Amino acid sequence: MRICVLRATALAIALSSACAWSQPEASHTEKNGASASARPGDIAARSARFDGIMQRHAIPGAQLIHSHDGVYDAYAYGVMSHRTSREVTDQTVFQAASLSKVVGAYITLRLVDQGSIDLDTPLWDYWHSNRTEDNAAARKITARMVLNHTTGLPNWQISPSNPAIDDTPLVSQFEPGKRFSYSGEGFYLLQRTLEHVTGLGWDALAQREVFARFDMPSSHYLTDPAFDARNAAGHEKDGSTRPDRVFAWENTAWTLVTNAHDYNHFIQSALYRGEGLEPSTRDMMFARSSDADDSSILSAADPFIDWGLGVAIQSANGRKLVWHWGDNPGFKALFMLDPGTGESIVLFTNSENGLETYREVLELFLGEGDYPAIDWARAQS
Repeated sequence: MRICVLRATALAIALSSACAWSQPEASHTEKNGASASARPGDIAARSARFDGIMQRHAIPGAQLIHSHDGVYDAYAYGVMSHRTSREVTDQTVFQAASLSKVVGAYITLRLVDQGSIDLDTPLWDYWHSNRTEDNAAARKITARMVLNHTTGLPNWQISPSNPAIDDTPLVSQFEPGKRFSYSGEGFYLLQRTLEHVTGLGWDALAQREVFARFDMPSSHYLTDPAFDARNAAGHEKDGSTRPDRVFAWENTAWTLVTNAHDYNHFIQSALYRGEGLEPSTRDMMFARSSDADDSSILSAADPFIDWGLGVAIQSANGRKLVWHWGDNPGFKALFMLDPGTGESIVLFTNSENGLETYREVLELFLGEGDYPAIDWARAQS
């Protein structure tokens, strides 16, 4: 597999010094050499256009990997922080925000295949959470309901960064399974349940089931001081730098810190090829499980979006794409995958303006067309 790291801000030297070539650890190598769309001249042109998109939307720094035709091209742009002006490299790590949930969904399905948990057994049967003990409706929540966002729980009952979260009772908005409503609380309840079932903390469980398995050495759910020099800083819309954030405990809904290199490995190995999952389980992940129509947040994009198990599904232009977006203060992230061909992108930005780049980035790398996923994500943000 070809790895071509391009400095989007240094095109004059990109072709001569920024490309590195290596053999992949997996058996899925490039097909008959580089495709026509992956020639150095094409990569340079895309790099210039990517550079322009980031500049137009005042993005301080970004990473992107485009996988296609058995190869992938990696792009690094801008600076890690306006405080230091240190350049983004392929080693820089970003907050993945809700892209964290997709890793959590994969872990859950791994445990389903192992027989450790059943998708349709109430989580209460595995672990009596003090947050749901006085809520008869919430005690009916299953892993499937968490993964397709039909738990009836709010996105957050309390700020997920508040230490009181584990002692704050959950209040249901509607009966579980009745309809779609996006919920981080559901994922956190599932996380705590799986920690009880496995006897492992979430970061250790993720290391065992995902990070070690898919060559993701820069990924973690807890703040690791060893990565301080590699952490991108978040930025407000006006470019001012946000204070650094410390994730003192894991939350599978939002605290993953990673980079495009690692997350691309996850997309291609765990999601596209379904490694570590039964084929039927991988197929179930990408099949419609709920309609993604939130009656409290109406969007013209609703008819084109469904929800699988842990991932969103866009059906438009005769093409099915699996995707998720991430939205932490000062950080915006996106991945999109064609489950039929394996073509994908993963984008990390360290700016509140990141969502404004998505449509142009998708058109540049995945082709022109409609992307109602962006309108749907905007309505939820």
